[in-house]
Amino acid sequence: MAGQTIAVLGGGWGGLTAANALRTLLPDEHRVVLVTKSPTFCVPFSNLWVMTGERADPKAGERPIQGLSQRGIEVVVDEVQGIDVLRKSVRTAAAELGYDYLIVALGADYAPEQVPGFSEAAFNLYESAGAYALQVALSEFEQGRVVVLIARMPFKCPAAPYEAAFLVDAVLQIKGVRDRAEVAVYTPEPQPMPVAGRAVGEALEKLLAERGIAYFPKRSVQRIDPVARTIAFGDGEEQVPFDLLVGIPPHVPPPAVRELLGPRGWISVDAETMETEHERVFAIGDVTVIPLKHGLPLPKAGVFAAAQAEVAARNIAARVRGRVSSERFDGQGFCYIEVADGLAAYGDGNFYADPAPAITLFPPSYEYFVQKRAWEKNILLSLL
Repeated sequence: MAGQTIAVLGGGWGGLTAANALRTLLPDEHRVVLVTKSPTFCVPFSNLWVMTGERADPKAGERPIQGLSQRGIEVVVDEVQGIDVLRKSVRTAAAELGYDYLIVALGADYAPEQVPGFSEAAFNLYESAGAYALQVALSEFEQGRVVVLIARMPFKCPAAPYEAAFLVDAVLQIKGVRDRAEVAVYTPEPQPMPVAGRAVGEALEKLLAERGIAYFPKRSVQRIDPVARTIAFGDGEEQVPFDLLVGIPPHVPPPAVRELLGPRGWISVDAETMETEHERVFAIGDVTVIPLKHGLPLPKAGVFAAAQAEVAARNIAARVRGRVSSERFDGQGFCYIEVADGLAAYGDGNFYADPAPAITLFPPSYEYFVQKRAWEKNILLSLL
C-alpha cells in the first residue's frame, strides 16, 4: 500500500500526543503531519505558577516543538483556516494540505468580547500573558476585593479557577495583607465541578470556606464596568465590586471547524472511538462535546485529550495497516487540585459510569502536591 498522510491539527496536549503515537505506530512510508499555530508548547496548568510568581518568567515552562521533526513528524507552524472533508484537505494561511486521515485537536478559542468590559478589566488566567500580568498585579496588591470570575460554561480545566482562588489566598497570606483583602469566586455553575458530582462539589466548597474564600454559584455575568470596577449579573440588578479580577473568558470553537460543528455547538464524536460523522475524520479534546449518562458533557481537560489522542491514533494506525481498529476511550480521568501550602487534592474516576460519573476526591496531601509537580515534567518529556 502506498504511503498515506495523517494530519493532526493542533499542537496542544492532545495533538502532540496523537502525533507522537502515530509516528510510533506507523512505518516511515506514512506521513505524520502536525499543523500548529504556535512553535512552542507548555503544560496549561503551569499558568497558575506564573500567576503566583513561583515561575517568574512566563516562558520558562515553554518548549519548542520543532524537535519533533527528528522523530519523523513533519511540523507545520501555521494557522488552520478551514477543513474540506469532501476534498480531504486542510487550508492554512500559507498552503493547502491533503490528508488520508485527519485528527482535529484545535481546542477551544477564547471569546472575551462576549462579555462587555472583560478584556479591559480582567486578567485572563488561561493565557500566559494574562497570568504574568496577574503576577505583577498581585505583587502590588495591598488591600481590596479579589474576584475569580468564570464567565460562561463550558470552560476547560474545571479545577483551575478554584486552584486560582486557593493560590491567590496563599499569596496574600504570604504578603501579610490577607486580613485587608476579600477573595471570592463567582460562577454560573450550580456547584464546583458539577460533572464530578455533589460529593466533590461539597468537598471543594468546604475547602473554600476553610480559607475564608466566598463562593457564589449560579451567577451569569452580563457585563463588567472597568471604570466603576463592578460586575453585573443576571438582569443587571446584582452588581458586585472588585479591585482585582481574575477572569476565565467564554470559550468557543475555533472558526476553522465551523463546518464540522454539531447541534451542541462543538464537534460531535463517537464517545469511544473519537470518530466524527465525516469519513476518516477524528476529533479529540476541547473542540469536542461528549454527553455523559446524566446529561452533562465530559469536561474539557487535557487528561481526556491525551487519552483520546492515543485511542484515535491507534484506530487510525490499525486501519492504515489493514487491521480491525478496536481501541476505545473508557472515560477514565483524574485531576490534581492545588490548594496551596504544599498540598493538593486528587480526583479520580470513571466519567462514563452509569447513571452518573463515579468520581472520588481524595483530601489534600503533600504526596499529591509532589505528584502534580512531577506530572508537568513527565508530560514534557513524553511529548517533546
